[in-house]
Amino acid sequence: MLAATPLTVAELTALENHSRHAAHHRERRRALAILGHHRGQSLPQLATLFAVRYATVHDWLTRWQGQGLAGLAEGARAGRPPKLDTAAQKK
Repeated sequence: MLAATPLTVAELTALENHSRHAAHHRERRRALAILGHHRGQSLPQLATLFAVRYATVHDWLTRWQGQGLAGLAEGARAGRPPKLDTAAQKK
């Protein structure tokens, strides 16, 4: 189990901004989980709150500790490429 890591004022500000303004909702959830853990919520509580597995929350916290905000970023996902070209998608 990961102990709650103290966050600096700069990290708190960055996470709060990221939790509100990140491009993807999954990144916002990850930032909220880090903030919740800092405020004393346990990993099982966070897993229940975000409806994910314990291991998922643990991975989020580990990536935060290792990479900072870059660790919370949304990676490439598999899927079918779009049929429309970029000009048609903008319309």
